[in-house]
This record gives sequence, structure tokens and C-alpha cells, in this order.
Amino acid sequence: MFKFIRIGSFLISLVSLNLFAVTLCPDGTYVGGDSCQLAPDGHYISGSDYNFLPVTLCPDGSYVSGLTCTLCPDGKYVSGSICSLAPDGTYVGE
Repeated sequence: MFKFIRIGSFLISLVSLNLFAVTLCPDGTYVGGDSCQLAPDGHYISGSDYNFLPVTLCPDGSYVSGLTCTLCPDGKYVSGSICSLAPDGTYVGE
């Protein structure tokens, strides 16, 4: 995404780099983050190559990595505070 601002007679372009990773897990689902970890219910949730994230039980009985459950437009809970659309049309947490 590009954003332009004008300072005096100069036009400056600000570039926003979205470095958020989406990872394809062995079962064909996508998770937000750089790796997949297996949740207690057998589904994959986002993990981290650098540390093991805590697992949280959400109101619908699903699990997310991290401490926050966020409800997305499709009714699915994800970790983090932002719902991002994955290549397959599902939402992943960011």
C-alpha cells in the first residue's frame, strides 16, 4: 500500500510493508505465523519457530495460539487482534 503526503513542494511516498506470514499446514489449512503447531483438538494453529506459544481455549471450543481469541466475520476465532484473509478464503489471526 502506498500513501503520499505533501510537505511544502515535495511529494513523499510512504510505503507500508506487511511482513505478516501465512503458513500452509500439513492438513491443507492455513495459519497466521511462521509455523504450524498441533492443538489439543487435532487441528493446526499458528506456532513460532523461535518459541512455543501458549494455547488458549476460545468460547466456541476451538483453540488458538497466544492469549487472545478474536471473532472473525466468518464466525471463526483466531489468535491476535486482526482477522486476515488467507489464500483459501478463510481467516487467520494476525
